Amino acid sequence: MLLTAFSFRLFVALRLPNDAPDDGRVYAQIARNVLEQHVYSHESEPPYVPSLIRLPGYPLFLAAVYSVFGHANNAAVRVVQALIDTATCVLIALVAFQWAPGQKRKHAAALAALGLAAVCPFTAIYSATILTEVPTSFFAVAMVLVATLAFEVVNRRRAFMLWGVTGLIAGLAVLFRPDSGLFAAAIGITIVISAFDSLGHEKKVQRPARRFWSAVPSAAIFSVAFLLVLVPWTIRNRRVFHLFQPLSPTHGEMPGEFVPRGYLLWLRTWISDGRYVGPLLWALDSAPLSIDKFPDEAFDSKQERERVAALLEKYNHPPEQQDTSESTSASVFQSGQETVPATTATPVPGASEEPSSNEEETQQDEEETSEDEEATSPEEFSGEMTPEVDAGFAEIGRERVSRAPMRYYVVLPMKRAVSLWFDTHSQYYPFEGELFPLEDLDHEIHQHLWLPLFAGLTWIYSILGAVGAGLLWRSRESANRCWVILAGLVIFLRLGFFATLENPEPRYTVEIFPFLAILGGVAIARIFRWRVARSDFAKPAFD
Repeated sequence: MLLTAFSFRLFVALRLPNDAPDDGRVYAQIARNVLEQHVYSHESEPPYVPSLIRLPGYPLFLAAVYSVFGHANNAAVRVVQALIDTATCVLIALVAFQWAPGQKRKHAAALAALGLAAVCPFTAIYSATILTEVPTSFFAVAMVLVATLAFEVVNRRRAFMLWGVTGLIAGLAVLFRPDSGLFAAAIGITIVISAFDSLGHEKKVQRPARRFWSAVPSAAIFSVAFLLVLVPWTIRNRRVFHLFQPLSPTHGEMPGEFVPRGYLLWLRTWISDGRYVGPLLWALDSAPLSIDKFPDEAFDSKQERERVAALLEKYNHPPEQQDTSESTSASVFQSGQETVPATTATPVPGASEEPSSNEEETQQDEEETSEDEEATSPEEFSGEMTPEVDAGFAEIGRERVSRAPMRYYVVLPMKRAVSLWFDTHSQYYPFEGELFPLEDLDHEIHQHLWLPLFAGLTWIYSILGAVGAGLLWRSRESANRCWVILAGLVIFLRLGFFATLENPEPRYTVEIFPFLAILGGVAIARIFRWRVARSDFAKPAFD
């Protein structure tokens, strides 16, 4: 199974490499600057201003790989990530072994969980990308494994040591992805809950207040170890930027950089899945936005649509751009690396002041062509989300929230959660895309085969995970219920958090599949035992 897991990931890493994500280019640039310029910066040109838009875990990991195998050697990074993701499969098996009830089912649960993790295509594809999902999944499962051992251990000193290790792993996970703090929160909440539904018989006879205080030392050691890892990064940001910034900024912005919070608020009032994130959010300030790109649910009335259209017009054609185009003085626009002169009212020496009709038509054709190129080419787009335009979106967004608070706070987050969970999770595969509508599937890249298969696998992992959680909850041992609580918090805290954001990308929830594999392994082991018991019962008895 381990050979299958590694071979699958190595094949994906080497045959399906993907350098498309912009985040990957940012991480790689920071890593190269650390090695070559000795500064933590995301700039590609001097003066290499220090940066805080990304936490240092993954860039330093890339720098370590680059320093051994060569700068910008992403193939080596992918092979290392294939090894790490294979190690994650081992950790998944170990957690399933600890969680499975009954000694007879532990080995079967571990093998089943290892099998589910080994062939999981949703996590394997991230071995081929320069993104943080592989180390994030590794640290998430590792901290849950050590926390499980800490819950089970009887010796108090050893328990405190394990809680300290759990906190250190949680801190390292946050240095790779800030939302890994949700895993730490899940463990912390489970520590408190376990004090009332205690694993030990002795604590069951204690009063509730004493049970609570008995959990305080463990929670304190876990929290201190967790925060200790973040101290160097926090001190660095305080010294360099004079800010208290223990994590990366929410929107990945540098200090003082403008963030279109009004536009983001408006997006959250209607966006329900990830299909609009790329063209309407990540393309902001780099491509024009047309009112036709927005769905009908983005507007509550015709008047609101007209207001949005007016704001988009200001975004696509800022006042400075309009003033420049109306100016009679000579002007230029940048096209690639060449500076191309625009039409000018100044007569050219040696030429007639009145151009011929043919020259006028040629000049008009060139102007129309350049305008079309400016409207369609992201490199030449000069629009901008200004504070004025953003304030207009903020006003519309607040009106929509006050008009339908249930839609904003309940209905849309639930829709985003469903889309995050039951997406095909085919991102970064050659056949990635939306399953529905079925008639739009691309048969040339075999979407009609792969996407239904991936959707079916999502349902299989989800059903097995739900069955495993149900079996553990029905068990009479309080420890098994503790594992259900821990897994539920790990999964649903993360799902709930990303369901509240304006960018519900399915890749942010790929970390739930290792825990579905753990619970699925428990379910398969129980089902297998049922089948064996039934077959033994059906056999005829002979003297």
